[in-house]
Order: sequence, then structure tokens, then C-alpha cells
Amino acid sequence: MAVSELLTGLCVMPWFMYYFTLSGFEADIKYGLSSFWCNAVPYMAAVLPSIFHTTAIWLTVYLAIQRYVYICVPTLVRRFCTIQRSKQVIFSICIASVLMYIPDVLAFENLSLDVMDHRKNATRHMCYRRQTWLPKAIGLDLFYNLTFCAQTVFVHLIPCAMLVVFTWKLVRAIQLADKRHASLLSKSARRKFSEPPSAESLMPERNYSRNMKPRESVSEPKRAQGLKQNTRMLIVVIVLFLVTEIPAALIFIIHVLSVSLKSYVINYQLLNVLLIVRNVLIVISYPFRFAIYCGMSQQFRDVVRQMFTGKLLPRIVHDKDNSTTMALVQTTMDRESDEKR
Repeated sequence: MAVSELLTGLCVMPWFMYYFTLSGFEADIKYGLSSFWCNAVPYMAAVLPSIFHTTAIWLTVYLAIQRYVYICVPTLVRRFCTIQRSKQVIFSICIASVLMYIPDVLAFENLSLDVMDHRKNATRHMCYRRQTWLPKAIGLDLFYNLTFCAQTVFVHLIPCAMLVVFTWKLVRAIQLADKRHASLLSKSARRKFSEPPSAESLMPERNYSRNMKPRESVSEPKRAQGLKQNTRMLIVVIVLFLVTEIPAALIFIIHVLSVSLKSYVINYQLLNVLLIVRNVLIVISYPFRFAIYCGMSQQFRDVVRQMFTGKLLPRIVHDKDNSTTMALVQTTMDRESDEKR
């Protein structure tokens, strides 16, 4: 997910570096764009960012679903949340994101033509964009309606709706867990003060030796606390995602309706400004997510530190699927079964 978010903004950087930093616009004014840039700009500026952004959206949805399974349906963890299953889902999301924008790639092609400028008595490179056989066979209006509606539904509406639902379920699950934890603490405190001291507790030798034994149950609350901390981090990330993605989705829907219905009820210049704001919101949200990861997850900070320093971190306990969260869920399930017995 982090890679797809990073590539959303970076894939257009070569074009910006050439055109604005290296004064490529001057060559464009004098001679026109070269054949390479004529063919590469549509992919760098539109197709690839859209593919990576769609991948990041659905990976966020999958992360929310996976966390929901961990928290609310722990019996399904070993069946649906294995590393092998995660790899399959990630691969499927990447393939589906590419297929979503294949029609845009096949609908148009760019040609670089040499045109004689008689006023300057020089040859210019003219970048010419034309339709291919696909929109001509389907019909231009029908083609745009189908592609825009599909992108609106599968890239914006469904992911946002699913994230809202699963975020609400996660928040509800954390609230119930906090209430249950507070209730258990209050019952334990009342039982502690209501029971009279036993003869065993009055014997200092036994009491001292018992206190010196390692307590295995101490690590369980820490694990549960870490699980809830990671879940809260995910909720913050999803909320930030929704804050930027819902306005972006609304702007895109307005754009689609204006083009599809040919009812320009909104000023198109204002709509172009809103589209630019949409893209800026999407790109700006990614550094904030990285800051949230670093601020709320010790494991994420350790992994980043290991990447930049090259120092190996102490190994943590893994189960056969290399999932520490699954071990935590199994421990929680065992403890709940012991309480029922």
C-alpha cells in the first residue's frame, strides 16, 4: 500500500522535472514535444497515477477488512488472513486496477508529426491525439458513460462505503472491548478488597517466592493493548483517507455527470480548479499517513529503522503463518475459552 501511494505522486515526476525544472517548456515552445514525451506524458500524468491510486484505495479497504476479521471474527483468521491469501488478494487488486484503465489506454493514441512552420521557416514537432477503433465501434458517448460510471462506482463509491461501514464496526468493537476491560477491572478490584487475607498471604516466604516467579499473564494485556493500538492507528488512517477521498469522489462525480449528461450546471473553469484541488488533496494525504504510521506504531518505526540502518531487530514470536497478530488472536481465544470453562 505504501508503495502504491508513493508511486501515485512519483510517476509524474520525470515529466515535471523535464518540463519545468530542466526548461523543457522552452523547447516545447520553439520545436514542440519530442516523440518520446508525446507518447509518455499521457501515461505519466493520467494512466499510471490513476492505477496506483486505485490500488492504494482497495488495499486500504482490504486492510480494514482484515483488521475487522482479526478483531470481530477471530475464528476466521487462520482461514482468510494468511500471508498466502494476502499475497493473492494484493495481486488480484493490482490486476483489477490495471484492467480498470485498459479502456482508456486503448481508446486513444498519440502521434508525433513533423509540421512545417512557414512563418518561422522551421519544422515543429506536433503531438496529435486521435481516437482508435474502440470508441468508434462502441460509440463515443456510450464509451465515456460506461468508463466513467465504472470508475465512479468501483473506484470511489464502493470503497468509500465499505470503509465507512468497517470503520464504524472497528470503532464499535474497540468501545465494547474497553467497556469489558473496565468491567473486569472493577470486578477484580471489588473482589480484592472484599476477600479477607488468607493464611498463605500472611506467610512472607511463600509470598516472596511466588512474587519472584515469572508471570506469564503479564504479556497478554500488553499484546492486547498493542492490537488495540494498531487498530486505532488504522482507524485514524482510514478517517484521514475518507476526509480526502470523499470530497475527491464528489468532485469526480460532478465532473462525470456534467460530461455524461451534457448539462453544464457548474462553471467548467471552477470544475477544473476543483479537479486540481482533488489531485492535491490525494497527494498531500500520503505524507500524513506516513506520519501516523510512525507516530502510532512501534513495529512500523522499528521496520523503518531497520531499513535505513541495516541493523537486525530482535526476532519476535511468529506462528506457522508468520503472523504475530494471529498468535495474539489465538491467545485471546484460549483465554476466553478458559473463562467460559
